[in-house]
Amino acid sequence: MGKHGASVQYAGVNWHPRKDGYYQNTHRGLLHRYVWAEAHGTIPKGMHVHHKNHTKSDNRLENLVLLRVGEHWAEHDHERGGSNWHSKGGEGSWRTAEYREYTCQECGEPFESRTRAVVPKWCSDRCRSVVTSARAREERVCCVCGSRFSCVKYQPTRTCSRRCTATYAYTRRGQGV
Repeated sequence: MGKHGASVQYAGVNWHPRKDGYYQNTHRGLLHRYVWAEAHGTIPKGMHVHHKNHTKSDNRLENLVLLRVGEHWAEHDHERGGSNWHSKGGEGSWRTAEYREYTCQECGEPFESRTRAVVPKWCSDRCRSVVTSARAREERVCCVCGSRFSCVKYQPTRTCSRRCTATYAYTRRGQGV
């Protein structure tokens, strides 16, 4: 018996229960999606596999139906309060959070925030962008025209302009990459 209940076996593979009630295998993903895909093929982009009876442990094919994302949300909105059900009461905990005072690391002004996840560093988006854009930039050489340009350090930017990007994309398409 695992941390969140007993494992099940399907197609000769062990599936372990997760904290949220779904069954998962490290190499094959979620059981209900696997069962659906095995019977009907690849799950199209923008579609969800839904448990008709809302029991996550009931992964019989006749209990599974393919729904568009909006239909899936509407199904849960109608029966259980939808977004609150999916977020597990996140909005409720946000309302009860108390404001605390912090000091902005850019301008030094005091500000209040009720965030719980991390200690806020900046009082506004403007202060955040001043700090993050200045330290996270680097200079590169365009792979098309050879000119030097500045870009965000952690993005895979290889070209200096939209024109060079279009040229680069066209040449890569011609190479079959």
